Amino acid sequence: MYVVADPERAGRSLVAMAVSDLDRTITEIEGRGITVEKIEKVGDAGRKATVLDPDGNSVAIIEVPQQGED
Repeated sequence: MYVVADPERAGRSLVAMAVSDLDRTITEIEGRGITVEKIEKVGDAGRKATVLDPDGNSVAIIEVPQQGED
């Protein structure tokens, strides 16, 4: 868990889920009609996609490389 400062969303939560294959996950959620807001590299840790739930809350999907992967 980590804290993200976002004054415009004060009082709301950020949910983050870790996956091993972000591309596959994005393809699946877009197939369900969910729009990916942005995809970004997160340092050496991997990549992160951000989507909004039906109530407008941000949901982060973080790709965590498996051991032995670069």
